[in-house]
Amino acid sequence: MKNLTKNMTIAAAALVVAAGVAQAQTIKVEVPFSFRAAGTVMPAGAYWVNTRALNGGIRVVQLSDADMRHSIVAVPYQADDPKPGSPAASLTFECGGAHCALVQLAVGNGKAYRFHSPKLGRGEDSRVAVIRVMVNGR
Repeated sequence: MKNLTKNMTIAAAALVVAAGVAQAQTIKVEVPFSFRAAGTVMPAGAYWVNTRALNGGIRVVQLSDADMRHSIVAVPYQADDPKPGSPAASLTFECGGAHCALVQLAVGNGKAYRFHSPKLGRGEDSRVAVIRVMVNGR
């Protein structure tokens, strides 16, 4: 009986891991400027962006530089449902002065995740930078 319980527990754990991996999506992007994401300043460079659904359905986004020296995890405040004709996979930044912040991740299937960004100063000009990315290394 103990072996059956142990085997069922292992099988259930494997199923949870497999479900998590099936929901994960990875994109690669080259960001030519430093930016802020999840309260952390990230240097310019190549990044891997992974989206995952945790147990309980909470979606998280991990940004890791190509050398895996810098990495952050961000929780989007909003996830838009897929829409037909939505743009390709991209990262959108809002920039004010010399500072940029990640405000949206579109994963290429019409789904987009939005992130909080720092408030711009009074009278500070802003611009938007959109960087298209490769999905799953393509």
